Formats: sequence, structure tokens, C-alpha cells
Amino acid sequence: MYGFDTLLAMDTVCSRPAYAKVNLHLAVGFPYPDGYHPIQSLFALVDLSDDIEVSWKRSKTFSVEVTGLEAYCKKDDDTLTKAARLWHEAGGCHLQISIRCRKQIPIQAGLGGGSSDAASLLLLLQEIAGDSALEQEVLEQVALKVGSDVPFFLSGAKAAVVTGRGEHVVAVEPKDLTVLLVMPTDFAISTSSAYRLLDESRQGGEAGKSLGMQEMLHVYKKSSAEWKGLLYNDFQSCAPNKAYYAELMDISSPYGGFASMSGSGACWFFVSEDRSQVQAVHTAITAAFGCKVKCWLTRLNP
Repeated sequence: MYGFDTLLAMDTVCSRPAYAKVNLHLAVGFPYPDGYHPIQSLFALVDLSDDIEVSWKRSKTFSVEVTGLEAYCKKDDDTLTKAARLWHEAGGCHLQISIRCRKQIPIQAGLGGGSSDAASLLLLLQEIAGDSALEQEVLEQVALKVGSDVPFFLSGAKAAVVTGRGEHVVAVEPKDLTVLLVMPTDFAISTSSAYRLLDESRQGGEAGKSLGMQEMLHVYKKSSAEWKGLLYNDFQSCAPNKAYYAELMDISSPYGGFASMSGSGACWFFVSEDRSQVQAVHTAITAAFGCKVKCWLTRLNP
């Protein structure tokens, strides 16, 4: 038998998946004075995930170490470190935590991988803290400080309308659709550059007219084939490599589903109620692009 003091000194390991998302619709407004942009979006989880594993023990001080992201960013320059530190600063208990991220979601893809990782970590830290966990309102404030997509992933919704800076999340009934994710292997798009290009494209003009909440939900309830021309992504109109996205749209257009870029890019997706249609688009895109793309054939609503 271990004594209580010994148990406190031992590492405990827990883990949680961090699912990707696609934006079925994304309208972006002009930036606020602080530079953040208001959005109106339909988020839906996708059955593609990173895995977040936390090894922890109680301590007199707080420390965090992250492994698994060395190929993607500099040490401590990641959403997991940021989330852990902000959680502690907001009143989280003293812990020594070691975080391992098994990365499957591509970066700079518009799939929310970093935000989902952070949300999964925050939920694990809340479980670890037990009675010392942050109040929900404080936790939500921490999530928004980490990133605009984090509140959605923290909410537990499988699909939701997300507005404001990302802090307003209203869950909607998830749809059981097959989805094809297509990520280029020769370029990616950073979120900051995507917003810069969008703002530059609008200089002297106006933001596109966004759908009203009820109108968006009315369209969402229709079949995916009926979303064409109604749901859209503002970033796709000013994305780099426009010819690439135009070719993807041309390949998918004969089929009955819906296609769009996700988030700020670079990932593109095609969804349909008919799995055979998605498989046909997958075959056609693989034949056209070969090793220039990486594809995942999966589902919404994991």
C-alpha cells in the first residue's frame, strides 16, 4: 500500500481526444478597434482528432512542459502552454504537468486543431483540480483569451452557431454527414495572413451581407445539396492559390453535396448525405492531384 504523501508525489496520467471542426458557413465582419473580427459561423465537429495526454502531480509551484509539437512551433509558443498558464493565472491550483500531444489534425488548415487541443487540456485540468476547478464563467473567459475558436470546443456541442469573437455558442442539432477533408501538401494558410488578405480585399468596400440567425438555421435544416449558394466562407474569395480551390469546386460540382473551404484555410471539404458521392469526389480529387493533397474520408458528428 502507498501512503498519502507517496501518492501525492506520483504522476497520474489522463487523456482526452481533441476533435477537428469544419465551418459549414463563415461570415466575417470588419475588425473591432482591437483588431479582432466579429464572425457568424456554423461549426461542426469532424471525426479526426489529436490526442492530449497529461501527466501530473500536486506541487508547491506550477509548471508546464509540452512535447509532440516540436515540428510545428517553437518551445512554449503553442496553445497548450498558453491555455495551461492562463488557467493557473485565473486561479487554477499548483500542479506540475507534462503534456503530450499526438498530432493528427494538420496545422494552418482551418480545422481548429490548436484550439481544440487547448479546450481538451482545459477540461482535463478542470477534472484534475476537482473542488478547486475554476468557475464556469472564469473558464470561458480563459478559453476566449487562448483563441476565438476555443469556446466552441469547450462547450461540448457537436455543432453550433458561433457569433461575436467566438464567445457566443448556441448548440444546434448535429447532422450525420459523410465528409471528405482535402489538405494541400505544398502550402498552408496562417490565420493572421488570411485576415490580412480579407481586410485588404475590402478596403474602400463593405463586408458581405451575412445571413440572419433564423435564415441560417432554416438553410442548415435543408439537405446539403441545397446549401450551395446560401452557405459560404468569406475567406475563400480572397484565398491564395485561387486556381487550386476553383479546380476542387469544379471537380465536386456535378455531385449533390456541399463544398467549401474551412475556416481561414487551407483545408477544403465536401459533405453529403450520400457516402457514394463523397467517395466519388475523393476518387476524382486523388486522380487529379495525387501526392499534392492529403485526404481524410470520415464523418461529421464524432
